[in-house]
Amino acid sequence: MTENRTRAADERALAELEQRQWQAWERGDGPAFAETFTEDADFVAVNGEHIHTRAAIAESMQQGFDTFMADTRIFPAERRTVRFLSPDTAIVISSGVCVLRDGATECRPQDRSIQTRTAVKRDGRWLITAFQNGRMVPPPA
Repeated sequence: MTENRTRAADERALAELEQRQWQAWERGDGPAFAETFTEDADFVAVNGEHIHTRAAIAESMQQGFDTFMADTRIFPAERRTVRFLSPDTAIVISSGVCVLRDGATECRPQDRSIQTRTAVKRDGRWLITAFQNGRMVPPPA
C-alpha cells in the first residue's frame, strides 16, 4: 500500500514538473524553464540542437522566448506515459504536445511533437536530466 501511495505521489510530482515547464514557457521565462532540470542536464530541441547544462538551457530558451518563440503557448499532450526504471528514475513520454502561434487555438498536425524526459529524484525532488523533443510526422496521405 505504501509503495502505491509513493508511486502515485511521484507521478503527481512528475506531472507538476512538466506543468512548471509549460507555465515558464507561457511566461517566456527561460531561467524558470531551466530550473526543472538538473545542473548537468542534456536537452535536445525539436531542431536537433543539443544543449548541455541547466545554464545553457536557460540561455537558449530565453533567447527563443525573446525572439521566434515570443507569445507562443503550449497545447498540452494528448497522451502521457510514465515508466519508472527505479524508485528514483523515470521516463515520461508526452505525445501530441504543440506550440501554438499567432493566437491559434488548434494545433496543426505538422506542429505536433513527442517529448521524452528522463527524470531523476534527488534529495526528494524530481528534476529532468535528459529531454528530447521531436516532431510527430503525420502519416503520408
